[in-house]
Amino acid sequence: MTILTRRLFRTIQAGRGQFLALVLIVTLGVIIYIGMSSSYNNLNHSQQQFYHDYAFADYTFQVVKAPESIVARVEALPGVLNASGRIQKDVPIIKEGRERITGRLTGYPLPMENELNRLHLLSGRQLERQASGKVAVLLDPQYARANHLAPGQDMEIIAEGKKVSLTVIGTATSPEFIYPMKDAGSLFPEPERFGILMLSQLQAQQILGLPGQINQLLVDLAPGVDEEKIKEQVEKILAPYGNISSYPRKDQSSHLVLQAELDGIKLFALTLPLIFFLVAAGIQFIILTRLIRSQRLPIGVMKALGYDNCRIMWHYTSYGLAVGLVAAILGTGLGIALTAVLNNLYAQFFNLPSMTNEINFRVVLYSFLITSLVGIASGFFASRSVIRINPAEAMRTQPPSSGRRTPLESWPWLWQQFSSSWKMSLRSIFRNRGRFAVSVLGIISSVVLLVFSCFSLDATDYLMNQNFEQINRYDYMIRFTEPIKYSEILDWTRWDEVQRMEPMMELPVKLHAGGESKDEVLLGMIPSNRLKRVYDKLGQERQIPEEGILLGKRVADKLGLQLGDEVVVETTLGIGPSRSSRLIVMGINEPMTGSGSYVSFSTVNSLLGEQELASAVLLKLDAAQMPSVENRLQEMSRVASVNSPARERETFEQLMGTTTTTIAIMILFAGLLGLAIIYNSSVMTFNERQRELASLRVLGYSRGEVSGLLRKETWAQALLGIALGLPAGKTAGAAYMVSASTELYSFPVIIYPRTYFIVAGLALFFVWIGQQLAIRKVERLDMVEALKNQD
Repeated sequence: MTILTRRLFRTIQAGRGQFLALVLIVTLGVIIYIGMSSSYNNLNHSQQQFYHDYAFADYTFQVVKAPESIVARVEALPGVLNASGRIQKDVPIIKEGRERITGRLTGYPLPMENELNRLHLLSGRQLERQASGKVAVLLDPQYARANHLAPGQDMEIIAEGKKVSLTVIGTATSPEFIYPMKDAGSLFPEPERFGILMLSQLQAQQILGLPGQINQLLVDLAPGVDEEKIKEQVEKILAPYGNISSYPRKDQSSHLVLQAELDGIKLFALTLPLIFFLVAAGIQFIILTRLIRSQRLPIGVMKALGYDNCRIMWHYTSYGLAVGLVAAILGTGLGIALTAVLNNLYAQFFNLPSMTNEINFRVVLYSFLITSLVGIASGFFASRSVIRINPAEAMRTQPPSSGRRTPLESWPWLWQQFSSSWKMSLRSIFRNRGRFAVSVLGIISSVVLLVFSCFSLDATDYLMNQNFEQINRYDYMIRFTEPIKYSEILDWTRWDEVQRMEPMMELPVKLHAGGESKDEVLLGMIPSNRLKRVYDKLGQERQIPEEGILLGKRVADKLGLQLGDEVVVETTLGIGPSRSSRLIVMGINEPMTGSGSYVSFSTVNSLLGEQELASAVLLKLDAAQMPSVENRLQEMSRVASVNSPARERETFEQLMGTTTTTIAIMILFAGLLGLAIIYNSSVMTFNERQRELASLRVLGYSRGEVSGLLRKETWAQALLGIALGLPAGKTAGAAYMVSASTELYSFPVIIYPRTYFIVAGLALFFVWIGQQLAIRKVERLDMVEALKNQD
């Protein structure tokens, strides 16, 4: 071991508190970088591998019904590599207690080797091509687990008005069901009330009374082809069969959610570690600059003994390198543990059969490289001052720098208002503006992370309040197997438990304007509706027009529509002939979830050429949940499902448990960052002012009064950092929300006033802890040693 290496270890030992605080900051950055980068790589690799191995379709087309022979015609189009036709329809599932929920019945042509969106078997046995006997079905794993269904058990559905018994033979998943959602307005899966039912195509056709027919076409396109052109060609072929909707893979709901999650992880993996590394680099630079200034005499001696500038600079740079390497070693182990936790969390939400849990050695190598470069760069820039030290001049005590008045002293009336201790603290701040600025920036970063963590809870609370208190004020939503006349169920209003009933009609349509078209679902309601209101994402209530359309903003932007414009509405219900009408855009609505296009109940019926046709009704009862009414509804053959907001809220709150844990971890990391910054700043202040503080102790100042000098400087840093960090945190949250918005959802940045107080309180708490750890040095101050003549 060389002399300089031993000297480096003595330097680290003498200031081990500062060294460990720096290691903590860098370690936190390494943990986040390795954990999130590895999770992103694992999730992204699993997604791409699953999509490739099981042939995830590039385009999906929904029709009323078409002959299976249509598949060959589409497959013959130039640019189409493969096409698959199948049956898919939502049907009621009858659970124990006669409760009805929704199942997505999906038929698969057998054998599946050359089909698109193939199944991956998770448990049990594969589907077999059979025309008689028991109807075998595979379930998505989340639904099977939530409803305690195992191979060999039977379940009942209602198809075409008849009860059909299905036998569970196992669980499976597919690229389109990685994140199974009931509809585009859902934010999370409801496995207890919605499941995927997978069975052979032949049996699906028999159950639904569609022999030799399909209602969904999947298409795989050649790379680089014109998707829009092929889409138009396919739609032209499907036009005689009632082309209901079409969408590319990027708009498929499961893919949208998974891709949004991947984009969010990637964003965090790049930005959060950068904050920690930059703060650590700034503090290391300040520490080494102060260390070199205080060791001017030893540096002069080293030069006199023959050590050149490069060796001495490398000696001080090695301090930063040691911080980086120790942090990388500690952070690697903890980062790998975080990767395992995140992978297990994602495995609960996403049905990815090949979810990898590998250690990404490239990410680990990058973490060592990044931390080393951060340490070397900060050490190099700080140690450049070594070159200017002359051995002969270094042997003499460095004369004190000339005193300079602080800017505040230019206003005598203001300066006189400060006590003597505050004057000393303010002079120290202005003498060390670089150190003060780095500390303030570090605290700002900590506060931004705290705001960013806490505003997620506010956004969740806002979502729940808007969805369950403002928008959905009904107790039950009853959906029918097919639209019915509202007059046929008006007798429900005479039930003793029913306080109010309102009709609703959900109508799939194609909207045309300016040469563009967009699939949409119009929601037709009575304008004076009280059980379901319309609110935009900012909480403003919107009125449903008696005539015309309240158009969703995403659709309006896609079609280039504004208030007063005319849009062509083509119905694609699949029942009766398609009809086209023109509606005036009376308003544009931007909801948090879904599309948000509304018309009046009379308008939606006019579009269909019908009167009082309803696909669902809303009920307000004497209590939020009434089994007596629910049992009565479950017995009706035309009832497809009975949904309760109370149950949906329970499911939502259960899923929020994992989110709360993630937020708590982020708050802890942000707090540790602030604590380490304040500790380092306080220790540097103490080391620079030891002689001054010892003099005050000799003059009779108490330990508390002397400690107050350090506290005032750190509180000034903390308060300024908090004041700047709170608005910066909101800006960061707004930027993230813009980047995270998708076709399915778009959240506003909601931060309640209480959150600012909570964040400020947490920041002050961590600052206080950092202060207390540093102030202990004052109690151990050796006044004799500090006041020795250094000549």
